[in-house]
Amino acid sequence: MFTTSNQRRLIRIAGWGLLASVGLPGQGVTQTAPTWASHVAAIVYRSCTPCHRPGQPAPYSFQSYDEFFKKRSFVIEVMESGYMPPWQPTHGDFVGDRSLSTVDIATIKDWVEAGAPRGDKDTEPKLPEFVNGWQLGQPDVIVRMPDVLVVPSTGPDIVRNFVVPIDIERMRFVAAVEVRPGNAAVHHAVLAIDRTRQSRDADGRDGQPGFPGMTLGTAMPPDGHFMGWTPGKSVRRAEDGMAWRLYPGDDFVLQVHAVPVGKEERVQPEIGIWFTDKPTRSVYELLMLFSEEIDIAAGVEDFVLRDHLVLPVPVTLHAVYPHAHYVCRRMHSIATLPDGSKRVLFAIDNWDFDWQDDYRYQNPVSLPKGTRIAIEYVYDNSEENQNNPVRPPKRVQFGQTSADEMGTCTFSVTLHNPQDRSKLMMATTDRDLEKLPNAWNLLMRKSQLERERGNFIGAEKAIERACKISPGAAAVWFERGMLCEATHKLDSAAASYQQALSINANHAMAHMQLGTLFGRSGNDAMALKHFGAAVRVLPNSSRAHNNFATANFAANNLAVAERHYRRAVVISPEYFNAQFNLARVLVGMGRKDLALKELKRAAFLRPNEPAVQQLLKQVGGK
Repeated sequence: MFTTSNQRRLIRIAGWGLLASVGLPGQGVTQTAPTWASHVAAIVYRSCTPCHRPGQPAPYSFQSYDEFFKKRSFVIEVMESGYMPPWQPTHGDFVGDRSLSTVDIATIKDWVEAGAPRGDKDTEPKLPEFVNGWQLGQPDVIVRMPDVLVVPSTGPDIVRNFVVPIDIERMRFVAAVEVRPGNAAVHHAVLAIDRTRQSRDADGRDGQPGFPGMTLGTAMPPDGHFMGWTPGKSVRRAEDGMAWRLYPGDDFVLQVHAVPVGKEERVQPEIGIWFTDKPTRSVYELLMLFSEEIDIAAGVEDFVLRDHLVLPVPVTLHAVYPHAHYVCRRMHSIATLPDGSKRVLFAIDNWDFDWQDDYRYQNPVSLPKGTRIAIEYVYDNSEENQNNPVRPPKRVQFGQTSADEMGTCTFSVTLHNPQDRSKLMMATTDRDLEKLPNAWNLLMRKSQLERERGNFIGAEKAIERACKISPGAAAVWFERGMLCEATHKLDSAAASYQQALSINANHAMAHMQLGTLFGRSGNDAMALKHFGAAVRVLPNSSRAHNNFATANFAANNLAVAERHYRRAVVISPEYFNAQFNLARVLVGMGRKDLALKELKRAAFLRPNEPAVQQLLKQVGGK
């Protein structure tokens, strides 16, 4: 049995056939023994061959009796240890389950002990047809990681995050994404979207391409879709109405976990994207359970992390993404329903960081309002934990590097009623603040949620605390400005936005809000200045272009206004305000034929909008 991560890693390196049994194929055949043809081939083709074939990252090829025969005893060892095939959940009915049942393993073991008989060659099942190249055919767009990650021949694992820009002219609906690592040194990868561009600021800050850490910074699963790559992961198109939205200016952030494989490797993965014309009708919401109360002394075998959330609204659970580092041993999550009954959502009895993945339920789980979702993770910081990379063990605390520990579980859910989103976000924010009462970003979110529901006293209490805790964060001053606007304290709002810009001159939203305030007060010059700055910071923001165009429209700069309204519509074809404003400015320029064309598009977006119907009559449209 492999006892350390370095030893286990040798499984990935071709040539370790020393453990295979010696002997000739077909020796020791008995009439009652399992045969390759009747029993074993089907198991191997289902759970092994998808990764163990040419063009895939796993070593060895298991596409025939002869190939599997050579490694039969080695395979038994890694199957019985639970290391292969790589599938961690021990409870839960998930899509793409690669696990082997105890019956499957016993069948293969009996077959080996019987001398590995082939059986009737003519009755062997056919080798499945696997797709070579991209799983769904040629992608609509392929982007490559711009930086090359050099993985030395030996040494520790590497976990690093890389920004991968995406160049699209308008918002698109994404049906599927596939990551192709293109190199055996890539163990797994996690993919997310950054809409803030803050990852670009972190990229290269330490003098190396990308940025370190086991979190993705400001990147998030888009519309709640988990994305990434692990050996054997299948790519599926999203159901109709469940595609996620990709906006101009978005960046992919790819977290690569690479391992040395005995020779230097240069890693530069590709990402394939498939679009759909069917718009997003529903999105996934993300619920994260976590705890930062992690402090595990050397030798402790049973440190327990727990967290919970009581659902304020009914949801349907679609997927789960558990995460911890090396000394975690076991995980499970239980839902306690309002009637007291319990349901195990997932369990992993032998967690292995090297094979982390997200898991999508075969049948989504409906959870009623009042359900208590809980997680319990057990950590083993002793030498008995085979996955513990430190010998002798040392104290482990919460942190973002691989030498630290974490404990999170992210659930992807849909709401039964989309209007319940604010209730769900408030419940998760309040629960997170119970654990981290001085987290300025949580206080800022609390202020935003309270402001949006009209509880201005609660919002002010939260944002003032955030400003005191983190006065150097531009985001808290921006939220303070938004609250001041909502309570009609316009001078204080402007001062807060200016404070945000003094910290971060490229805070686009502060520029846009200041532009709005100046525009309302009749200061067209200052409005143009700030809206123009927002466009320079976010050149692919349809809202920025629309606002800048509107300021130019007010200043009678009609040609400039037309250009930026058109850009806004190209970026976001369903942006009604930009579409209608484009028609208005064309009317103002005396170009009624073009105005009529744009008005018809606006009418398609909002058929019963009175302002559209009125302008149609004005230009002679029906």
